[in-house]
Amino acid sequence: MQKGLLLTDRDIDLLKYLAYGPAFSADLHERFFIKGGKLIASRTFRARMHRLLEGKCVSVFRPQRRSFQAKQKQSPLYGITQRGAEILAGEDRLPIDRIRIVRPDVRPIEHEIIVTRFIRKIYEYDTLKYTVIRLYDDAMLLKLRNRMDRIPDLYFTIKLRNEAYYNFMVEVDAGTTHAPEFIRKLLTFTQSKQSPIRLHEREPFGILIVCNTEFRMNYLQRIVMESSLTAKLRSLFAFNTIQGVDNSLGLFNPWWKTDGSRIDHIFKGAGRRDSAQK
Repeated sequence: MQKGLLLTDRDIDLLKYLAYGPAFSADLHERFFIKGGKLIASRTFRARMHRLLEGKCVSVFRPQRRSFQAKQKQSPLYGITQRGAEILAGEDRLPIDRIRIVRPDVRPIEHEIIVTRFIRKIYEYDTLKYTVIRLYDDAMLLKLRNRMDRIPDLYFTIKLRNEAYYNFMVEVDAGTTHAPEFIRKLLTFTQSKQSPIRLHEREPFGILIVCNTEFRMNYLQRIVMESSLTAKLRSLFAFNTIQGVDNSLGLFNPWWKTDGSRIDHIFKGAGRRDSAQK
């Protein structure tokens, strides 16, 4: 951090927000630069972000290609740096293993933004409605590559208040994966020898598929329904859009089965598992 740069509470909150992944400048401006219910001037926002850049707390990436959101077409993308991560961890603001340092210049932007939004939702109710036992992104899972033919975007385990554990793989789809490759991914994820170690084999396990649009979700549901390869595996899959989970309910939103029917609660099997153990 540059000498003389004193971080404010707002700076720390902004870094904590970026700890789970990158965010567009417009999002940061509207979320953290509000006073008296009004948006603080853009020049003030830019000046503060410039100071954080000088202090090596954040990095910036300016997309040259068309953004997936027209209003953010020219909006810079900010991410936390190693220095920013060290500041949060050093002040016990956030565990170091929860901080993701992402390079958006080498990743598809829309895909990475969806992954980041979903991670924030997972952690939103941590310690309130459940405990996040572990969360691995694809970078961490790459270390297990010798055990996995294909890497999911996320793998996480949570413990509910009733002591039931749940394991989920997450596949984020931003509309670029071809149908045969998508099916191959799902088949790989369902092979127990390919999966990261679970706490217990009897613990519920599922695959969450998070899509960029409802149209894309419906398309993927259809190809899974029509594939003979996934005929006996459909009960493992739950579909949603990022818009369908990025609200106050988070993981407790309704999800959707392969056939389009509603899943009111993805943790519904917890009681049955507990009963089986007694």
